[in-house]
Amino acid sequence: MGLAQRVGVLWVLLTFLATSGSGVAAGTIDLSRLVVEPNPRIGLSFPGSQVRYYPYMAKAGVGVARIAVTWQLIEPERGRFNWRGLDERVGALLALGIQPFLTFESKSDWGTRPETSKVKNGDPIDLGLWTRFVGQVVERYDGDGRDDMPGLKGRVVFYQAANEWESPTNPSGGWIGSGASLIAYVNATHDAVKAADPQAIFVLGGVASFNLDVLLVALDRADFRVQQRWSDTSTTVFDRERIKSPDIRALIDERVMPVLREARYDVADAHLYGPEDRDAARLALLAELSGRPVISAECGGPSRDYGDDYTPEGHFVAAVHRNLNVLAAGGAFCLWFRLGEDDKTTWGNRFTALYTNDAQPKPGVWAFRLLARLLGPGVVPHPLPSGGFELRGSGAPARLAWGQGAAEVQDWAQSGGTPAWCLSDPVRGLLAPMGTDCAGAFIVAGSDVARLLSLDP
Repeated sequence: MGLAQRVGVLWVLLTFLATSGSGVAAGTIDLSRLVVEPNPRIGLSFPGSQVRYYPYMAKAGVGVARIAVTWQLIEPERGRFNWRGLDERVGALLALGIQPFLTFESKSDWGTRPETSKVKNGDPIDLGLWTRFVGQVVERYDGDGRDDMPGLKGRVVFYQAANEWESPTNPSGGWIGSGASLIAYVNATHDAVKAADPQAIFVLGGVASFNLDVLLVALDRADFRVQQRWSDTSTTVFDRERIKSPDIRALIDERVMPVLREARYDVADAHLYGPEDRDAARLALLAELSGRPVISAECGGPSRDYGDDYTPEGHFVAAVHRNLNVLAAGGAFCLWFRLGEDDKTTWGNRFTALYTNDAQPKPGVWAFRLLARLLGPGVVPHPLPSGGFELRGSGAPARLAWGQGAAEVQDWAQSGGTPAWCLSDPVRGLLAPMGTDCAGAFIVAGSDVARLLSLDP
């Protein structure tokens, strides 16, 4: 037995000693008992405005959190500012060791054109007033000691504008106007951010997963049905014929391509929902078309858009799969959609949140804790041919897989005498030592896994 295997066996023994008195089987890893630190490669989108719930993010290992900066709420009248709510949220995140990711929303009763009021990216009547506002926000949180938020500890690095800008009817973002006016808006916002903080990272608003899939089919990179479900009985479906129609072609040529290629920004953003096995193609296409690095400032699962139902194991696996998809593609992070469940989401994404509406942890929380421990500095996920990932870094590699890929990881572990565990209870966050009942279940294997997932790593 090699040194790595001997170390693995030792940590299995220590895990037994730690769990033998906790009501779980010997050798079981109890993810619910892990204490984790915020990991900058794991994130969450839209945790809400109630900062008393923000520690739940830190306890899950979240290291980046996306919050909205709405013009109307902060400057309800020209020249009159109310910073209290935003200061509270930014300060609470930084105090927890979580990096804020600020998404601007140019929604304003007085500052934007009335005909654009139905979308969050309203067209400013005066771009100068909008960029003045943007600059004041960035200056307040750049940590340079000048005009900073009182008591600011740390700084904000990530800023974004024009969320889901592709459609004029998207209430989550949208843009009512020409592609040229959208580019002018993005460029003005970018320039205002950089003028206030040249080191800030400006992210172009995310491209919705539905639209990424339409692009893949329209550009002959894939051939599948694209759909979004609004209820049990209502579904929007785009087949190949619809996607190849002249109006879709015009939207791509006149808005999507010019914005991706001509606007000024540092990083592109792919929003990821629906089938996880489409993510690699989505991320690769956006990187190609934009010529920039790509992150996901909004992601989640399991999605009901394609007929899947929520299951505890599905929630755990989706959290692992989607995060590793983005990291394997070179993205800095994937920001999971919502902290707690509510009825303000689309029907398909109703159950993606990490916690229930009464603040009880869902299986995705245990998945996040697992990733927060395994994704140390320099650890990079590499896709496995049959599904799953190998985590490579300074220590021994670890493999994670589920479904069809689980059998190959189990064989790999058995052939090398490598310790392995399968997800035996997703609700409680229990990983049991690999056995005959692990077929098809989520599996993690590696000589360092027991140590990394121990109560005192």
